[in-house]
Amino acid sequence: MKNILHITATCLLFLLSSCSDNDDDLASNDQTNKVFATINGEVIKFENLVITKQPYTNSETSFEWVDIRVLGYNTENSLNAIEFIAEEGLLGAESIWRFNITINGFTYVQDSSAFTTLVTESTENKLTGTFSGVLTEPNNGQTITVTNGLFNLDH
Repeated sequence: MKNILHITATCLLFLLSSCSDNDDDLASNDQTNKVFATINGEVIKFENLVITKQPYTNSETSFEWVDIRVLGYNTENSLNAIEFIAEEGLLGAESIWRFNITINGFTYVQDSSAFTTLVTESTENKLTGTFSGVLTEPNNGQTITVTNGLFNLDH
């Protein structure tokens, strides 16, 4: 019986010590109104966000839509920024039509199928989704690799 208690206590201590309370956890539920990504192996948070909405109407078809523009800056390095535009109410891989990340003053853009975005919720007040892949700086051809990109925005 002592061995079972000892083994159980040891397992419990191991499990508790392996749990993470790291604030950098990208999947944490307390990350509303922040955008995170691992860029070239470094986790970057875009916290200073400006979220605007712009309604449009196609004059030929009378089709109406609203674009949600997200612009954010990294508090640790103001030369790091993110910008993307999504159509409100549209879900899936085609709902973000502009995506740029600026790192150290160089802007990298989505220019191929090597970068994907996925909007999982898009309502009048909420925009959530993920992004990852390779972005390219159009003037010099350099690239950055983005993984674990996540946005969870109330607007």
